Amino acid sequence: MEYVNDLRRKTPQDRNPLGKFKDATAIIPDRLTFRWWQLLCAVSVGNIVLWSLAAQGMLWESDGYRSQQLALSGLFVAACAFRSILPRVDLERMCFWDVPLSSVIVGRTVATVAELCFAWQCALLLFKLSALTGSSVIGAIGLAVLPIIVVAELACWFAVATLNHIWHAVEELLWSIMVGLVAGGLMLYWRYTAGALPMWVPIGLIACAGTAALILMVDIPVYITRWRIGKRAGLRYLRVVEGLKDAVVRRRVTQTRDDWQKEVLWMSLYFSAGVWVSLGIIFV
Repeated sequence: MEYVNDLRRKTPQDRNPLGKFKDATAIIPDRLTFRWWQLLCAVSVGNIVLWSLAAQGMLWESDGYRSQQLALSGLFVAACAFRSILPRVDLERMCFWDVPLSSVIVGRTVATVAELCFAWQCALLLFKLSALTGSSVIGAIGLAVLPIIVVAELACWFAVATLNHIWHAVEELLWSIMVGLVAGGLMLYWRYTAGALPMWVPIGLIACAGTAALILMVDIPVYITRWRIGKRAGLRYLRVVEGLKDAVVRRRVTQTRDDWQKEVLWMSLYFSAGVWVSLGIIFV
């Protein structure tokens, strides 16, 4: 992990300003990695088209719920397209293209807005199910969704600022709790349907199960492993202000397969299936 070695060389007495160690390496093109990036971009264009068609179909609708869902989904779709075009990995300060918008601080801000919008979508869905069934429990679950994700985003920012992967593990754990709550809300709604089960309910439960499995079996173990590697390497974590400055200026540009292969799974699913869930919620 290059960033670990880089930070180990830094000491509190290091007088070099952060702006002077922008860690931009030469790009070594890898055809397979480049094709993967092109696929992400193509999927993102398709997602924008799908959202535009949904917006066109709802242009004259006065349904407040769908209007809110459409706006929130639009922000999520746009943010995921941005992150697909300019992929980056926050703690490793790694990016695909050496442009100012590849700054970690920019990408993380866009991601935060998008993820809060998605959580808001889930909360609105649960509020609607609560109104349809008269279940106060589903409504209470809806009230819990957004605060949990706000805390998750704060944990993520602590990870970005300090370079401590354990905060990413905390973030992912909170997301898994949120997903579990949404699944619980769908199960409660199922009880109230008296057998007339809409198709989107089992699809939603499958999506929740798949997301939870990915988080608990892949994401969290990866972050814990990276945290342990950093701990064994004697990584000096950054102070929050120092880390935020570092996130503004430092990035390591690479297109090599070895650097991106561990990110392919979650990015591919996030920027495709994750966006499709956001789009699907509009029509519930």
